[in-house]
This record gives sequence, structure tokens and C-alpha cells, in this order.
Amino acid sequence: MSRGSSDVEAGGGSGGAVRFEPHLVAVIVTWLAATGTLAVMLWMGVGGTGRFPAARHALHFAYVAALLWSFVRSGPPLGELPPSPLGLPANGRWWRGVAVGMALVLCLTGLLDAGLFLLLLAAATIVILVAWRRMVTVRAVGLGFAASALAFVAGGIAFWRFGFVGKPVLVFMLIAVPPMFVAGGLLVARTGVGAVRVLEGRYGAALRSFLLGCVLFVPLGLANAADSVRPGLTWVDKWWHPIALPLWSGIVEEVVFRTVVVCLCYALVRPVLKRSPASAIVLAVLFSAVVFGLGHGRTWGNLLFAGMGYGLPMAAVFAQRDWERAVGAHYMVNMIPWVMAFLAT
Repeated sequence: MSRGSSDVEAGGGSGGAVRFEPHLVAVIVTWLAATGTLAVMLWMGVGGTGRFPAARHALHFAYVAALLWSFVRSGPPLGELPPSPLGLPANGRWWRGVAVGMALVLCLTGLLDAGLFLLLLAAATIVILVAWRRMVTVRAVGLGFAASALAFVAGGIAFWRFGFVGKPVLVFMLIAVPPMFVAGGLLVARTGVGAVRVLEGRYGAALRSFLLGCVLFVPLGLANAADSVRPGLTWVDKWWHPIALPLWSGIVEEVVFRTVVVCLCYALVRPVLKRSPASAIVLAVLFSAVVFGLGHGRTWGNLLFAGMGYGLPMAAVFAQRDWERAVGAHYMVNMIPWVMAFLAT
């Protein structure tokens, strides 16, 4: 099955009837159960109160488990992925170096400051662009600047004005997203992990993937709204705020944590795991989820919920589908809490 194909699989047999696989049934059932129950809870005013934590978290992680199962069962074949996307040696010394480097990155992110991790990514981005400069296209550069501009106009300006996100972070991301988008696209092309439909010129497919990502992650958006406590957001008073603001995190964080982190991590560990590309993808997805969670705050709660509860399925949907679907997923996870903040004002 090719990347971005439908999650509904046609069964064999006469007539080409649609066959609902168990993993698809699990996604549908848990989507309906989580969406219906969490929506009722929000209507009852549960959001941010801490009520019914066991039920909310059970629904949340049951749906995450169903999604991951579906991605594994219906994803593209992994045997065709290149064994050494960066042309790196496959020996024990290299593997030990990579393991130490990844552990150091986790320590920098979890114990010190996530900003150091972003600086390391910026340095890696420069190296990639210099090494593969002949592969850079005008389309990729233009789309990188367009993505950064859209994210800043949609949410960055409001975040700057009201101090919701630190100004140094906004400036750094405004500058870093275009080159990271280009570098991430190059990594996707070299590794074969995920896809970026807009770089392929498939804009209709990109929009469909975005919308499907939104639909798939409605339960996680409701779960996020039920968990969120966002005082002082009285400035969210325009009808378009909940629609526009999530584009900032959806675009920026998916460029950083998915196209760059997942693909770069995969490219570094793949040479050692020659016979198991699936293991390399699992490691890359988990690494992205961990740094994503710790980047939201150096606590066990953020590691569990932001990392494993949201970052993990978003990394998986990128690796097994495409970037646009991950953007739609991230957008929906943040959009519903912004809707609740708007309704509260």
C-alpha cells in the first residue's frame, strides 16, 4: 500500500466489496466512544476541572493505541527504504556514537533547556543544506517561506502581541522554519520516511490529508480541551481566533519535530539496523515523541501526555502517512481548546 492511501482496505473476493479490517474497526469504535464521551464531558463543564481523570485518560490512550495499530497494519512496505540514507558506516563504533549523542540530546532537552535542542537542530539543518545544496529547489524554498509566513500571520502576531509565546522563540521560529522545511523535505526524499505532498506538487492531496488528519484527531483535541487550564485568555475574543491560532503550532512544530527530527533520527540509526527498518522507524518516532513532550515542560506529566499521548501519534501519522496529515492532527489537537477559550470569553 502506498503512502497516503486510504485507511479503508478493499478485501479480496468477488465484487471488490470493502472489507473492514480489525484495526479499522478499532479506530472507528474508539473514535466514536472517545468523541461522544469527551464531548458530553466538556458540555458538562469538565474542562480544566480535573474531574473523571481515569475515564478521560482511558479513552485518550485507547484511541492512541487503536491509531498506532492501524498505522502499523495499513502503512506502506518498509523493505524498500534505503539501508543507509546518509551513506554512513554500519559498525558498532558508529552505533555507540549515535546512542551517546541521542542520550545527550535527551539530557539537554529534559534537564537543561529545550532551546539548546533547537540550536542543535538549526546546526544540523545548515549542514544538510550545505551538503545537499544541489538538491534544493525553488519550489521548496518558496514553500518554506510561505509556511513560515502563514504560521506567523495566523498565530505568531497575536502571540507576540499578547505574550502567549516568548518573542525570542517567535523570532527564532520565523527565521528557522524556511530552512528547516527545505532540509526536512530533503530528508524525506533521502530516507523515504513519510511524504510532503506540497513538495510533490500534489496540492489537492495535501488538502485532503490535512482534513483527514483533523478528523482522525478530533478525540485527542477533545481530550486536550478536557485537560487544559488556560487562564487569562480574555484576548481570544474574535470568531476567527480558534481557526487561525492553531496553524502556528501545527505548521511550526510539525516542521521541526516531524520532518527534521523523525527523518534525521531514522537516517542516523538505519545503517546499524539493516535488516529491521521498522525498528529504526519506531526508534525515530519514539525519540521525536520524547523530545516533543519534554519541549513542552520538563515534567513526567508532559513526557507522558504531551509526548506519548499527542507527540507519539502525530509522529506515527507523519512516518506512515504524510506531513500534511500530521499538520491537520496537530491543528485539531490545539483548535478545540482554543474554541473552548473563545467560548469562555
